[in-house]
Amino acid sequence: MIAPPLSKTDLNLLVVLDVLLRERSVGRAAAQLNLTSSAVSHALKRLRLLFDNELLVRDGRRMVPTARGQSLAETLPSLLAQVELTLAKPEPFDPAESTRSFRLAAPDFISSLLPHLLKVVEQEAPGVSVELVAVSPSAVLDMSQGKYDAIIAPSFKKKDDLRGATIGAWPWKVYGRKNHPAFTSWSAESWMRFPHLQVSASSPSGRSPVDRVAMELGVKRQIGAVVTQFSMAAPILARTDMLLSVPSVTMEESADVYGLEKRDVPVDLDPLELSLFRSATTGDRPEILWFHQRVEEAAKALISA
Repeated sequence: MIAPPLSKTDLNLLVVLDVLLRERSVGRAAAQLNLTSSAVSHALKRLRLLFDNELLVRDGRRMVPTARGQSLAETLPSLLAQVELTLAKPEPFDPAESTRSFRLAAPDFISSLLPHLLKVVEQEAPGVSVELVAVSPSAVLDMSQGKYDAIIAPSFKKKDDLRGATIGAWPWKVYGRKNHPAFTSWSAESWMRFPHLQVSASSPSGRSPVDRVAMELGVKRQIGAVVTQFSMAAPILARTDMLLSVPSVTMEESADVYGLEKRDVPVDLDPLELSLFRSATTGDRPEILWFHQRVEEAAKALISA
């Protein structure tokens, strides 16, 4: 048997046929479908042509299915139910009932965003957990494979397999201990006079944006120590005369805890812009969209804090 091309088939006819086979009456089928009896009769004529079979025949005042019609009566309900399921919108995500764990890949300096994020999540989804993992060069590929639900990273050129939105921009600041002598009369000269702490993770190329701009201006600073994580910086600054020049997002929380002071960087630097990325293929799921909205809310709270 050669089936008619699906592209040339009006699938609404199958809905009419399903009701006709159940009701076995043009009038009752018309009432259930909210159509006129004439419209249902016309649809039945088209169905007979489509299947090259009478499908339903009169037996006195009743209509009874042919063998082909009876076969369709058995298969159509499940077929139409599957079509409806295919076309249906995904089930909405219920954060209050979820026990899902979300994985967020981000630089370690974004840890200051976590308290704001966890507060929002705790209020709406007490059973949900959040895992922060270090962002890596393979993060985009890892997310496409389902290992991460979101990535926070400095804004970069758009990729086809990513969808992103800017979540904030943070100015560069200089941090030092309370009553640091450099802050008494703050200037580029006092900034250069004291040794600087550098976090190597802040610059994948090995050279800080501060150094690049300073070199262009003929300004040189002394690096007194290098650490690998931003979490190490605050206790060192609190107990030495070292200075740290970084985007404010990296130190705001720990600066308060350790009583650090801050000043504007004495060179002209563009703020650090961060974006939140999701997978173009899996990032449209309701739970992923919900999580991204909560990360964006946390970023706004961090900016206004």
